[in-house]
Amino acid sequence: MTEERHLVLGTAGHIDHGKTALIKALTGVDTDRLAEEKERGISIELGYAELELPSGTRLSVIDVPGHERFVRNMVAGASGIDIFLLVVAADDGVMPQTREHMAIIEMLGIPRGVVAITKSDLVDEEMLELVQADIEEFLSGTAYPGTPITTVSSKTAAGVPLLLGLLETAADESTAHESAGPARLPIDRVFTLKGIGTVVTGTLWSGRICDDDAVTLMPEGVACRARAVQVHDQPVECAEAGRRVALNLTGVDRERIERGQMVVRGEGLEPTYMVDAHIRLLPGAPTLKYGAQARLHHGTLDATAKLMFADRDRLEPGGSCYAQVRLKTRFVPARGDRFILRSLSPVTTIGGGTVIDPHPKKHGQGDDVVNRLLVLESGSAAEIAALLLDEASPGGLTLAELAGRSQLPEGGLTEALADAGLAAAVPGPGGDVYFAAAAHEMLRQRITAALEEKQKKTPAEPALAAEALAKATGLDPQGRDLQALLAHMVEEGVIAARKQLFTLASAEARLSDRQRALMERVVAALDEAGMSPPSTTELARVAGAGGSDLKVVLKHLEESGGAVRIKPDLYYAPGPLEQARQAVIDHCQAGERITLAEFRDALGISRKFAQALMEYFDRAGLTRRIEDYRVLRKKGMQG
Repeated sequence: MTEERHLVLGTAGHIDHGKTALIKALTGVDTDRLAEEKERGISIELGYAELELPSGTRLSVIDVPGHERFVRNMVAGASGIDIFLLVVAADDGVMPQTREHMAIIEMLGIPRGVVAITKSDLVDEEMLELVQADIEEFLSGTAYPGTPITTVSSKTAAGVPLLLGLLETAADESTAHESAGPARLPIDRVFTLKGIGTVVTGTLWSGRICDDDAVTLMPEGVACRARAVQVHDQPVECAEAGRRVALNLTGVDRERIERGQMVVRGEGLEPTYMVDAHIRLLPGAPTLKYGAQARLHHGTLDATAKLMFADRDRLEPGGSCYAQVRLKTRFVPARGDRFILRSLSPVTTIGGGTVIDPHPKKHGQGDDVVNRLLVLESGSAAEIAALLLDEASPGGLTLAELAGRSQLPEGGLTEALADAGLAAAVPGPGGDVYFAAAAHEMLRQRITAALEEKQKKTPAEPALAAEALAKATGLDPQGRDLQALLAHMVEEGVIAARKQLFTLASAEARLSDRQRALMERVVAALDEAGMSPPSTTELARVAGAGGSDLKVVLKHLEESGGAVRIKPDLYYAPGPLEQARQAVIDHCQAGERITLAEFRDALGISRKFAQALMEYFDRAGLTRRIEDYRVLRKKGMQG
């Protein structure tokens, strides 16, 4: 059985050339829905229908307006289509909006299409031949020479079967939309239905949206939920990429939704005010100066943009260059997205472009800017990954982050990184973190150098906290990258970790003979005292130690686990402390709570020690104080 495929077919052509009538002849649906459209006999807004081809392939049909005043609506509809249907009236031929619509189609990179000469019943055979020759000559100057042309009459249905056959061929040659990855639905309509609520419609560019999915209204970042998913007025469990979709959005006010926004599901899509792009002007466009303004159409968005050329001060008609495109409003682009540029006044299509970097840093002109964009636009997966990792240095990127920034599949990136040896993969809590190979080596060297320097300066205290190592590496002390690096170096046996402190694996606290003898006396004193250990002042007297030596010894014991500091002047041996911890757990599991007096009596110790221990257990997460008693925390030090 042939798998059902979903593609988008969009009309194009001059006003009154019969686009809407042809769609009705193909589908039986009148896509003019506004009273004004029916009264004036022209399309103003986008119209929609569904066409099932003989093979079972379903085409979501978008009927666009032909009048020059409504080209904005045409652009909104044309974004996301797979196959164009150029409609040219037999009694009129190629006209201004024919040319403008085809320029838009070319700028959007729509791969293929079919030309239908409509109203064939109104002219003779000779006229049909002349119109076809006119169309062929016109197409020869576009990206679509040789596009199949057929004649049709919407009135008599003559030629409709042949047109369906040509559409079938075009569909067979088309690639279905990718349903994996994040979903993006540019909103082209928003309205309220009584008893249902707010409804938005659009063509699903990528991914899938299912009933009850958590989605986000972008660029505002408003969390909401998709209910009552429909495709061409039919309820479905999930809507796939390439379908005309209606969603009932809950959790967001109708007043906050407007055409030009996007409904997004999934990770990796963030709003931005600017993109780096490759732009091209049409041959008939005016010369543009650096910083020129234009209307940018991306999906259903229509916004003013400023064009900052990367390598020149002027862009001539028919020319192309890299540019940073800056908007006053945020939008949600992805690498490879196409957009249209129109002049501010008079309003006409002047060119278009392709997004290369959806989240660039603000920059000016120069060879370095151009070279970077050359790599991002046409480099291999390995070259693009290497560039992005270099830019992230000294930090790293996860595979998901790399895929999000490059818009390349994770599988291809993994293979490219492994083959090229460009990166080092370090295990992290959420998956491997990739570092540029040179940056990874530099970070390891800085960590070991910092620890070597610390050991040289204070042999008795050779450890450093993560904060100190962060200063040495330039990484965030609490961040994923440093934590992953340190954990990996510990696992490799290069460094050692004791609590929150790090040393070289070869480093042992170098105590003097006097200090080692003192340590033995301190351990013996703590073990003998059990639940009622001496204070540090008493320890100094009992063990016969000076203050500085005792401080070094106690720090070493704390780092090595030989003693636990309960409060600044009180240390416990591990055995008695574990006995006290277990007593708290046993008592609470039997009676749910424990008072200070009950704890004191259970261990046979003074109130001073009982209070110090209970406060320590509170801080450590074992217990929680409520009025004059404690209870076990749900997740504490319970083993």
